[in-house]
Amino acid sequence: MSRKLWSLVFAVTAGILVVTGTIYAMESSITVAAEEDVLPDQQGALRKAAIWLVRTHQNDDGGYSSFSSGANDAPSSIGGTVDAILAIAASGNNPAALFPGKTDTLVGYIMANPAQVAEYAGLDGSQAGKLVLALTAAAADPRDVDGFNAVDALKAQQQPDGSFGVTDVYKHSLAILGLVSVGEPVPAASLQWIVDTQAADGSWDDGFGTLGNPDATAMAIMALLASEQPVDDPVVVAAREFLADVQLPDGSWEYGTGFGGNANTTALVIQALSALGEDWYSATGPWAQNGISPLEALLSFQSASGAFHVDYGQGPADDFYSTVQSLLGVAGLPYPLPARFEAARMGLVCLDNLQDEQSGGWEQFAGYGVNAAGTSRAIEAIHSAGGDPQDDRWTTAGAVNAVDALEQETPDYVAGGLGGRVGVVMQGVVAAADPYAVSDFAGLDLPLLMSGYLSPTGEYDSTAFGISSQGEAMLGLIVADEPVDPTAVDFLLDAQNDGDWGSPDGNGLALNVLGRLNEQAPAESIDVLHAGQLADGGWGYDLPSNPNSTSEVVQG
Repeated sequence: MSRKLWSLVFAVTAGILVVTGTIYAMESSITVAAEEDVLPDQQGALRKAAIWLVRTHQNDDGGYSSFSSGANDAPSSIGGTVDAILAIAASGNNPAALFPGKTDTLVGYIMANPAQVAEYAGLDGSQAGKLVLALTAAAADPRDVDGFNAVDALKAQQQPDGSFGVTDVYKHSLAILGLVSVGEPVPAASLQWIVDTQAADGSWDDGFGTLGNPDATAMAIMALLASEQPVDDPVVVAAREFLADVQLPDGSWEYGTGFGGNANTTALVIQALSALGEDWYSATGPWAQNGISPLEALLSFQSASGAFHVDYGQGPADDFYSTVQSLLGVAGLPYPLPARFEAARMGLVCLDNLQDEQSGGWEQFAGYGVNAAGTSRAIEAIHSAGGDPQDDRWTTAGAVNAVDALEQETPDYVAGGLGGRVGVVMQGVVAAADPYAVSDFAGLDLPLLMSGYLSPTGEYDSTAFGISSQGEAMLGLIVADEPVDPTAVDFLLDAQNDGDWGSPDGNGLALNVLGRLNEQAPAESIDVLHAGQLADGGWGYDLPSNPNSTSEVVQG
């Protein structure tokens, strides 16, 4: 699985885990690699740890302190909050969500303290890189923290020798991973810096005199692989062999010889193994020791409270940093985590390049000419990514903006008498916002036009080739706060067979419509989606999965 694919799907290698939901409602889809293996309960472990983290350590201002015994015991810090953001995101939850009993969010705390953020990022490349990693994982813009550009701060740390103002590979790797998370090129000198500092046994030291350090080695592996170095590169192979050589009999790893296994190191190594595409979860896999997988070894450090513990010689104690680091390992997600904001930003750049300079619109299908469907979809995408389709970015040299283009293209597009087409236009009009209204757009009353297409059986459009057009018509009415005829709802429900509307796109659209109408969907529909999910985590008709189909399913 390529690194680029990791940025598109929130899934662990071999499909073991896909997580989604809120802090108190998480679901996972677990695929077992071998029938004889009984995998540990990742879902339960992630949920318990995330709940402990929020309930026990989040301060009322939304932030976290790295060094405190609990919530509001110490002031929030940028460093502690960054660690928590990465952990919460890895657990499948939203760092920008307001959790019960709190007055602000993790992301809100970061955005409210730009001066402290600038100070944190200015220390060295590792802190700037970690900040960028956290913001991209939280679907926030690292280039604009109330005016502060964390990406520029990271790039400014690069030294002539390729390092980032640090002396050890652990911190150096965080800087590289931050660059990768926002699509910035990694300088060749920075990768060579990693190669030049590798020890003869394949390891790296931690910068504090601990030679043969698994933590630093795991970080280096992730940085190299994220930078598109192949898994069979000699440097990566040697690092992998080192991790195999120092694994303990109980399946865990220790910080250094004689320290004993711990959650932090084991979690970091699991992240690296996941990046390598290794089986780190099966009791019969190559990394299992005496029938204990690395995942099981990591979960042995989890307390009944949900926290992961540390032992400094006085017995196990629940620990903030052990917990935030362990969540990444339990999820099996290597750095960088999936970056939704960055993906959306790059998508907008693509739309910018595809906009027709003459008409201001977009093609629905390449080579077939600009039309209202392509333009409406582009407007929806711009709006969903937080942009304004009426601003200067989307206005051509001829002073035609995206919404003007939609208005020009609409009459010809809807002239065919198809409700699905009217629905597609309505969705774009609603996304365009004021001063446009579906009741008076391009000289047309679109809801009135739609009502004229409704058949006695409840069809707004032909369903001879599936229910997609019917779904688009209904979605147009729904987003415009217009009534959907009950016969259309009945028709949609009757069009399925045991929860299947005939295609991933149709299933996603149908569930989207029914969910927005608060109508009960057939229980079997989720089973149909599970059965149709492809090995790369998405949906479509063959590998690789299709982004259109996957998007429809995710929305549904």
